[in-house]
Amino acid sequence: MSKSMYSLILSDEIIERVDHMAKLRNLSRSGLINQILAQYVSVVTPEQQMKDMYELMQVHMQQLQDEFRFMMGQGSRDFTAISALKYKYNPTIRYHVLLYRDDREHMGEIRATLRTQNAELLREYTEFIRIWNSMEQAVTGQEIPTQLKGGAYRRVIRKPNRETSPEHLSKRITDYIAVFNGCVKHYLSGKEDVQDVCSEIARQYRNYCKGGILL
Repeated sequence: MSKSMYSLILSDEIIERVDHMAKLRNLSRSGLINQILAQYVSVVTPEQQMKDMYELMQVHMQQLQDEFRFMMGQGSRDFTAISALKYKYNPTIRYHVLLYRDDREHMGEIRATLRTQNAELLREYTEFIRIWNSMEQAVTGQEIPTQLKGGAYRRVIRKPNRETSPEHLSKRITDYIAVFNGCVKHYLSGKEDVQDVCSEIARQYRNYCKGGILL
């Protein structure tokens, strides 16, 4: 949705209240006015689409409260879920979903950050990510942009090549996080042979892909 500059003459009292509301919502003056006018004339802005997506992800994640604690970001502009690992010193993985506004190719990204100072756990997490990336690219047949730095894993989500509802997309994202979380916990438990664990990870991911591949 393109934007242009316009000149408006508004009363000082209105601007004072607009600025106050914009500050509360963490928006600029222009952003809030654009949002108000869009709602009045029934136009769905990219910001509203993103907000709807985050709220839908929250609804889907509520069904997984046994595994995650979740929170909405400031101004409903991001989404975070936290899951605890059964490992000494009680480490956690923080999942963060960030949707892009102006990227023509990518819809956003999922970040999975292991919060620990345990060098051995970080090494095992790095090995899991290597296995996960190889498995995901083998199953999808496509190279997926990813990055791992320390315990911070970043996975880009490409825009779908056909029109897809926000309900479906938000469900696929939260399901992806749930599958990833279950697989990383299974891998780090170390209770089975690595080959068997990798086979189980691939099986769970293939089951997930039956609902549509998240690219």
